[in-house]
Amino acid sequence: MARNHKFYFNEHGSPCARGPYSEKTLMAFLENDVQGDDHICHDLMEDITAIEDESAESREFIGNAHSVTLSKDGVVIETQHTDPVETYTTVLKHFREILEDWEAFILDDDDADDYASEYPDDAPYT
Repeated sequence: MARNHKFYFNEHGSPCARGPYSEKTLMAFLENDVQGDDHICHDLMEDITAIEDESAESREFIGNAHSVTLSKDGVVIETQHTDPVETYTTVLKHFREILEDWEAFILDDDDADDYASEYPDDAPYT
């Protein structure tokens, strides 16, 4: 897992992300926009590959609470519903690593099983 990041399921079974304060917008993006959807992770990683292999100059993703712009210069994540707008920037490699870690976390059946056994009456929908 990337440096200083903690991924866990909360008491409602929702995936949560915590990390350095400097990455709070990135963590909020994972929680609010990617959520538990591995397809979004996969699509964003494909966008990164398209930029790296120069088959695309840039790509954009608009989520529930953030917009993401990917280009050869890096990744820009901006909040959509805050004033002032909060912006987070990073390089493609770091963004890919975070997405890979998040995808592995949300697909890990052991974490979901741990949640279900700890909160049997409040298990996520099946």
